[in-house]
Amino acid sequence: MYIEFEKNNIVVLGISYDKQKSLRDFKDKYNLPFDFLSDSTKATALSYGANGLITPKRMTFVIGPDLKIEKIYNKINVNTHAEKIITDLTN
Repeated sequence: MYIEFEKNNIVVLGISYDKQKSLRDFKDKYNLPFDFLSDSTKATALSYGANGLITPKRMTFVIGPDLKIEKIYNKINVNTHAEKIITDLTN
């Protein structure tokens, strides 16, 4: 499925409260094709309204070339979310 993101020039970044090393280890362990950003101060989650007590809320923000938020997904089903994004952004 990730190849569809690449074909459509969609950049995927994950953001977590974890430290950089933990995120690198997680990416390596699960062989994930995208990068993670560390938000250990929780500033990014707070500014996007995605802050949670222990982990950030699971949300997706589609940010356009003009750096403006085009769409926010608040409810995410991890089994179908990637497909939904591809469908929404390419139709």
